[in-house]
Amino acid sequence: MQEPKKQAKLSTASGTNEAAALADIIEWSKGCPAWQRDALRRLCVQDQLESSDIADLTALCKDGAAAVPLGAEHVKDVAAATVAVTLKSLHTVQHVNALAAGESLTFDKVGVTVLYGDNGSGKSGYARILKRACRARSPRGETILSNIYSSVNGHPSATIEFSVNGNNHSSTWLLNQPADAMLSAISVFDSRTANVHVDQTNDVAYTPLPLRVLASLAQACQEVKQKLAADVKVLEQQTPAVISKPPCQPGTKTGKLMAGLSTAKAADVTALATLTDAETVRLATLKSDLAADPVRLGRQLLAHKAKIDAAILRIEQLTTAAGDSNLAVVKSLFTSLNVARQASQAASTSLFSKEAFPDIGSATWRALWEAARTYSMASAYPGKEFPVTDEDSRCVLCLQELQPETTARLKSFEGFVKDESKRREAIAQRAYSDVLASIDTAILPDAERDGLADMIENDLGDVVLATEVKTGITQAVTRLIHIRDKHPEENSAAPPVPVVPVAKLRIVSADLQKRATGLLADGGSEERKQLVAERDELADRAWLAGIKDDVIAEMQRRLKIATLQKAVKDTSTNRVTAKSAEVAESLVTNALRAQFAKEVDRLGVAGLAIELRQEKTSQGVPLFRVSLMNKPDAKVGEVLSEGEHRCVALAAFLAEMSTTDSRSCIVFDDPVSSLDHMHREAVAKRLAAEGIDRQIVVFTHDISFLLLMNEECRSAGTHIAFRSINRGTEFAGFCDANPPPNAQPVEKVIESMGKHLANTKIQFEKGKQAESYSTVHSFQEQLRTTWERAVEEALSPVIRRLANKVDTKGIYKLTIFTADDCNIMRAAYGRCSSLLHSSADVLNKPLPNPAVIATEIKALSDWVTDIQERQEKVKATESLKAGGN
Repeated sequence: MQEPKKQAKLSTASGTNEAAALADIIEWSKGCPAWQRDALRRLCVQDQLESSDIADLTALCKDGAAAVPLGAEHVKDVAAATVAVTLKSLHTVQHVNALAAGESLTFDKVGVTVLYGDNGSGKSGYARILKRACRARSPRGETILSNIYSSVNGHPSATIEFSVNGNNHSSTWLLNQPADAMLSAISVFDSRTANVHVDQTNDVAYTPLPLRVLASLAQACQEVKQKLAADVKVLEQQTPAVISKPPCQPGTKTGKLMAGLSTAKAADVTALATLTDAETVRLATLKSDLAADPVRLGRQLLAHKAKIDAAILRIEQLTTAAGDSNLAVVKSLFTSLNVARQASQAASTSLFSKEAFPDIGSATWRALWEAARTYSMASAYPGKEFPVTDEDSRCVLCLQELQPETTARLKSFEGFVKDESKRREAIAQRAYSDVLASIDTAILPDAERDGLADMIENDLGDVVLATEVKTGITQAVTRLIHIRDKHPEENSAAPPVPVVPVAKLRIVSADLQKRATGLLADGGSEERKQLVAERDELADRAWLAGIKDDVIAEMQRRLKIATLQKAVKDTSTNRVTAKSAEVAESLVTNALRAQFAKEVDRLGVAGLAIELRQEKTSQGVPLFRVSLMNKPDAKVGEVLSEGEHRCVALAAFLAEMSTTDSRSCIVFDDPVSSLDHMHREAVAKRLAAEGIDRQIVVFTHDISFLLLMNEECRSAGTHIAFRSINRGTEFAGFCDANPPPNAQPVEKVIESMGKHLANTKIQFEKGKQAESYSTVHSFQEQLRTTWERAVEEALSPVIRRLANKVDTKGIYKLTIFTADDCNIMRAAYGRCSSLLHSSADVLNKPLPNPAVIATEIKALSDWVTDIQERQEKVKATESLKAGGN
């Protein structure tokens, strides 16, 4: 009887956290058109829809047979939210970037595991595997590729060992295939895909993932709708004027068929357009008998006028396209396309990040950047691809050694050059293709030209005008074809601009109108009306016979238009709007807002009072904005630094975590900005606190942040472990179960020295003087360095390296120092220094034996242990005093 109650409780809570809301969206999406379900799938696995995605979705909206719908395998598993999932190891990595095979990355089951790796070490490769396996969204441009330098191609894969409520599990991850659903219980924080982001108006928006997915779906609906409308417009523009404004009588069968082409059948058109011999003879007889009929003649004249008017429009289109102005446009667009292509080919791939200086990307800046490229490749680093970011390389502009952030900035600039040139190339290509298409449309077919000349000559009796029109059109078409085909050739001269007697045609049209008006003013007998009706039926059918193929083509176009207009209905956002309001109400609660404010305060975002405020809606999707309480109208994106922005994003993430009861692992990918050191300590303290209750995994390339994490975890009593990820000559991703040497705790360094002494003392025992000298010299140098670090650590309760403040709260820990402590330290430090200073060769001082070095190591260890014990004792005493007060 207990299980049903439990299920009922879970059902009631549906939608109150991200996993539940996404599961609810999956069920809701079953009522959406196929293309929208495919769009939802894409939005759940990538940060945003690219133009290629919109093109795919537009095709799916027309025909959704190939759509791949959103499924449970694409989002976090709701069931996983009720268990505690922790990572154990990631191993057997195959064909992932340049990660070495056979390596195993392990994670401590409790507390914080910090994974340190420099740029290019392979750290990001491991992080990307976890993101994909845990069903986290991937930032734009972040892909997993096979090792391009490997001779063996294969599908990227890895094995992940993890535990669920203490029970061990193993899952094989394959690229683009779902891993074990329980891994989706692990949350991943990456500021590039965080729910807090700067929008187009420089506001800082808060959009939980389910709302973000729905908002992006609503935007996709609008973009697909616009593309469908554009397709409809293109088809409508292909309708010939003779069909859009047919000269046939509206009351004849042909006239009625033309008025109802959307529902007509090709067989009906063929039947009407096919005249028997008897019908052809009858038509000729009626024309002869009614030659003197004023009504018939008036209509005939109006028909001629309609043809003349249509011809004038076509001739004007032709002469405009064949003019010098259009020739200049074609050549200019062709030149622009070549320039854009050349610029695109010279660019390389990377990402772009915001910089502090203005006008980056301007013409002046681009000239500077290209000059730097030329100097780098010709003089500074010949033969190397620009920008050069190898170890010990320097910036060719400022000549300073490159730091990690400088390297990232250079790559971002190069990525911007490529992205901008690609965009310009696409714009140039579209403009060039459009103008060529307009030329093809403007070319008048020979049959249409000859038909017009024959009508002027035979029906209107103007041989001279017919000749002038035919000659002018022929010359214009010749010139236009030359423009189309020869414009890329610089020395090719186009034929002269022809003269087509359009003004004379306008005079003829006006004269026909005047004559027809006079003829149609008189009436006729009933019999004559019947003959006229018969004649009109046959004449319209004969006219239809001449354009039968065009009419059938128009019917097919209208069927396509009807299909597109039906597809437009599937872009309605009504259901998306209703669902967004429902999701917003369940996710963005007052409790979440309060927790967000609390997290912002804990992370110390410049002492700013920040809140989540509901603003307007966009396409029916509720929007929430990060707002300053005291200045709610301020553009927060202009106020917050990059580090503060990351803290706000982290605060929103941690607030969301508080809405679930899950104690599963959280993975943080570079949670702090290397450009903003002001907030590292606050972030480290917050993660250390979170590590008390759950497993925390932190990927970082920031050594100072690693040191802060170590100090904050020690202060909070949180277990902390370190791993190093390093790069070899050919491969990356080599894993070491220790922090980098310059970040290891003093006790760990002392322990390592003891083990190393045990392994090398055989050199002294076997009399290998040269090797012993080198080893002893190394020990003495390491001992002296470790003494310096031991002193630094002893003073760290008040002042420490990389800190931006003096911590007066820890000053009582310095009261334990005595003169003896100082004397012991200075004496040992002096002994370690003696060998490092050169002495006269005649003295030939003997090397200290391993026992002496062991004594020095023990002296250092005893001093460190004694200081730590006394500092902990005085800390406990001060805590008791504070508690008593």
